[in-house]
Amino acid sequence: MTALVVHYSHNQHTATVAEIIANRLDATTAVIEETRARDGALGLATGAVMALLGRPSAIKPVGPDPAGFDLVILGTPVWVGAPAPAVNAYIDAHRDALKRVAFFCTEAKSGAAQAFARMERRIGHPPLATLELAEDEIEGPAREEKLEQFLSDLKRDQTSA
Repeated sequence: MTALVVHYSHNQHTATVAEIIANRLDATTAVIEETRARDGALGLATGAVMALLGRPSAIKPVGPDPAGFDLVILGTPVWVGAPAPAVNAYIDAHRDALKRVAFFCTEAKSGAAQAFARMERRIGHPPLATLELAEDEIEGPAREEKLEQFLSDLKRDQTSA
């Protein structure tokens, strides 16, 4: 199975988790970057409003092409119960290539279920597996337990396919 781990990360929490997943699966990684920096209170507030409204932001070209992979794992921070606008833009640009997907997110304390539901609606089908990590779980045993379950769910899907 070839896997692509694609993520957007504002404060590097999501990037940390993406690297761990990619290493465990021997997967290729790609970073979603916005064309404009989202710095300061105004940038964050604008991003939160865009996330809440389900709007995409302008992103730089992201490679490699997800169509060349058996599985695409999408990672996002949760902003007001929604995926980051940059992730919305990536999904919109690659929807037809996102046949087999899994989702992961990092969050302050809650909102993953709503963010995953929005991503599912945007793509048009459910993910094979999901992983949510609160910021205080990114390091330590809680992360390992949840990560092992996520990877197990992906392997189970692979053996049943």
